[in-house]
Amino acid sequence: METERKPMTVSEWLGATVMIGAVWILIGLFWADGHANLNEVFGTEKPITYALHVALWPVLIFTDLDVFGLHLT
Repeated sequence: METERKPMTVSEWLGATVMIGAVWILIGLFWADGHANLNEVFGTEKPITYALHVALWPVLIFTDLDVFGLHLT
């Protein structure tokens, strides 16, 4: 017996987005803790550098980036 497939509701999309975002941020936090060199940055550059490591971890796995003069690895 075949059941009819229904499209996802808004709450299901929202829940899936939150779960994916939580996993993304969790992995990013682990990546930033292990790879962010925060000894060379001062002031407002420190949280910006850390946030960029959290957000860009999939790109940083394969490349080295210089963003706003900050070397991200």
